[in-house]
Amino acid sequence: MDYKCIQCCVDTNMILSNADIERIKELGFDTKFFVSKNRGCLQLKNNNGRCVFHDSISCSIYEHRPEGCKLYPIIYDKDKNCAVFDENCPHRHRFKRSNNTKQQLYNLISKLEAEKAQRKRA
Repeated sequence: MDYKCIQCCVDTNMILSNADIERIKELGFDTKFFVSKNRGCLQLKNNNGRCVFHDSISCSIYEHRPEGCKLYPIIYDKDKNCAVFDENCPHRHRFKRSNNTKQQLYNLISKLEAEKAQRKRA
């Protein structure tokens, strides 16, 4: 589905896995360009209020975008401890939340938490 919407790329807090970072680095990008640290997490940087890879028309790394971007608009709600549709997505009602997608999200959250813990120990 392509809605030509950039809401998910505006003021993003997308957390990156080590695999996401390596995949983007292989495209020739330096981590200083696209990675910021926030409370032990590595996340996409923003530039002028949007993801550094979004030029206001499209994502320059779309085929190689982070796993969390691929799963969006399904996000993990820590307070509810479950997968939910992001309230900020104007098209969220057009997506389906399958068991497979929820499992992918839970796997990603587990991986991100393990990587964060590993960084704390290092």
